[in-house]
Amino acid sequence: MTSATEFRATANLLKILGHPVRLKIVCGLLGEPANLSRIARDLAVPVSTLAQHLAVLRRGGILGEERQGVEVLFRVVDARVPAILCALCSPKAARGRLPRWSWGDLSRGRETIAIRR
Repeated sequence: MTSATEFRATANLLKILGHPVRLKIVCGLLGEPANLSRIARDLAVPVSTLAQHLAVLRRGGILGEERQGVEVLFRVVDARVPAILCALCSPKAARGRLPRWSWGDLSRGRETIAIRR
């Protein structure tokens, strides 16, 4: 049985993912890790705004960061996120496949056709 605490945690996760910019960030990072400047450039979001959204995603346990030299790469670390996005966003959800989003398509509001296998 699911506890009240688990329901609150799930509701919080959905609340965090409910913002369009954060949803685009997470979808893009499912394809590959990226740094702040790349995400800002590809989504055409000001760096200051993006930094605030990344902080919300990190505090929520959805994103993690990894240093590579002077660069900080962000990646999705919550294992529930791909399954949630698959169920909500994908026409192929019944088969458990997640669309492969590219940063360019996310900035234009489209998803690509390629499906991960």
